[in-house]
Amino acid sequence: MSASHKPPVLRRFFLPGLALLLLFWGANLLLTRWSAGNADPEEAARAEFRAKTLAELRADNAKKLDEYAWVNRTNGSVQIPIREAMRLVLPELNASRPRAAYPIATPPAPSPIPAP
Repeated sequence: MSASHKPPVLRRFFLPGLALLLLFWGANLLLTRWSAGNADPEEAARAEFRAKTLAELRADNAKKLDEYAWVNRTNGSVQIPIREAMRLVLPELNASRPRAAYPIATPPAPSPIPAP
């Protein structure tokens, strides 16, 4: 009786796979290090501008969520803080039963076919 040996099969698939994995890892490392050294000064300025714009946008959104303001003074539309809006709406939502957002159509019952 001869016992089947697993090491040749392991070497046949595992070692080349490991070598390929290390090759891809090395290429990735090489390319990311190489591209990091070639940074464009204009790209740094654009990144700084985008970060500044994002900070302004987030500050403006936070302000809109936390303050009262007129949306349309002629129509009488106002903006209220989100916490106040939730406090006003939750009792109304809790008082009503959930219902379907659209009418649910039930299929018609099959009509009996008369026997010939």
